[in-house]
Amino acid sequence: MDKNSLYEKDFYAWTQWHIQALSNRTAAELDWENLQKELESLGKQEYRELVSRLAVLLGHLLKWESQPESRCRSWFLTIREQRRAVRRHLKRNPSLGSLCQDALEDGFEGGVDLALRETQLPLRVFPEKCPYRFEEILNDHFYCDTSKDWE
Repeated sequence: MDKNSLYEKDFYAWTQWHIQALSNRTAAELDWENLQKELESLGKQEYRELVSRLAVLLGHLLKWESQPESRCRSWFLTIREQRRAVRRHLKRNPSLGSLCQDALEDGFEGGVDLALRETQLPLRVFPEKCPYRFEEILNDHFYCDTSKDWE
């Protein structure tokens, strides 16, 4: 079976074959076209992970801001967890730092949708564009009432 049909029929076997070819430094045997597609896909996946984490963080910040009477430990812990996850992800992928503003904008709609799903508030309550700066949302003291014993 050639490497192109292996890519189509058994992706795992295709990856293992390429790991071996890379280990042996046999570049002529690599499936360059599909290898390029997969590497591009991996890069996009890292960006999507950042956007996904930001959407959850933004959704909880929107809930926190719009429903102060409903603030709870669970919201606080989700905000805290997502901030840490975003920071870790950026530490492991520092080149994503140049895309933080785009990721913030891309994640905002998902954050609004999360807030709509988890509250009884109408869409008009939430801003059309993200009101937060990237640095703010990663600040542990931004929109987290530390006077309560959440920790």
